[in-house]
Amino acid sequence: MKTLLNISRIIVGILFIFSGLVKANDPLGLSYKMDEFFEVWGWHGLNSLTLAFSIIMIAFEIIAGVAVLLGWRMKLFSWLLLLLIVFFTFLTGYAVFSGKIKECGCFGDCIPLSAMQSFMKDLLLLLLIGLIFAFRDRVVPVLSSRNAIVVLFFTGIFSFAFQWYVLTHLPVVDCLPYKKGNSITEIDY
Repeated sequence: MKTLLNISRIIVGILFIFSGLVKANDPLGLSYKMDEFFEVWGWHGLNSLTLAFSIIMIAFEIIAGVAVLLGWRMKLFSWLLLLLIVFFTFLTGYAVFSGKIKECGCFGDCIPLSAMQSFMKDLLLLLLIGLIFAFRDRVVPVLSSRNAIVVLFFTGIFSFAFQWYVLTHLPVVDCLPYKKGNSITEIDY
């Protein structure tokens, strides 16, 4: 069980860090996706907050991924991740079954997933996070609490600083079909 728990932690941690970093490359893209969901649901009053929601959610994904890899405060982070993945699974399920939203934006524009692919990914993550949640008391932290806090502090600084950089300049990696060097007339849609 310990091996399965550790493999689950590694997969979940790396996936959350990777997903957060891909979205951190273009936080505006996630805010546009939030706008799309709010538009479908008629929640227009939240549209002015989507960039703030996006930045906070991206930072949380990266920080939570690192916390899970470190095994730090697993009682807290297993609850937070479980709530987050239940929410994400609801969103991707809504996208699949309503047909109103074609992509969830889980990995930004760099790795476009269909609504069904995103839903299946979230179901797998729900199982893995469920396992982590069920056995959270068996997770042994990799670092002392003090060292883990230092790592997480700098992870938070990095995630916010990186997002500030790309919002002030441009994404570090441009994944859009009309990026510099592409010919719009030759793009396959």
